[in-house]
Amino acid sequence: MTTRVVTGCRLKAVLVDLSGTIHVEDYAIPGAIQAIQRLKDSSLDVKFVTNTTKESKNRLHERIHRLGFNIQKNEIFTSLTAARNLVDEQKLRPMLLLEDEALEDFEGISQENLNSVVVGLAPGCFNYEKLNVAFR
Repeated sequence: MTTRVVTGCRLKAVLVDLSGTIHVEDYAIPGAIQAIQRLKDSSLDVKFVTNTTKESKNRLHERIHRLGFNIQKNEIFTSLTAARNLVDEQKLRPMLLLEDEALEDFEGISQENLNSVVVGLAPGCFNYEKLNVAFR
């Protein structure tokens, strides 16, 4: 595959959304595995992004690997990755309103003397008791 010229600029990189673009839950979109491999075989820098917060990067990587995608974990950037980076940079101690499958991305974060809240897709966390703690 050759690099394409778009409006006078040479493409250098491609960001590919994961969920709903190359897979839906445990099913690869037809042709997606081959398309991703063609991109990776090109001279383009290819990275993968998702705003999914229901599972950790490890679990997501395992899922897409099981589906047959040749994607390395370090090529994936998630919204949980962004949240974890912010928590680390600002030395926050967040209450984590996340499903158990996502908590792995926050291992080692202090859960004492909370000073912030990280909210993900976690319907089981949205109850009076937990929200009352979060708003204090």
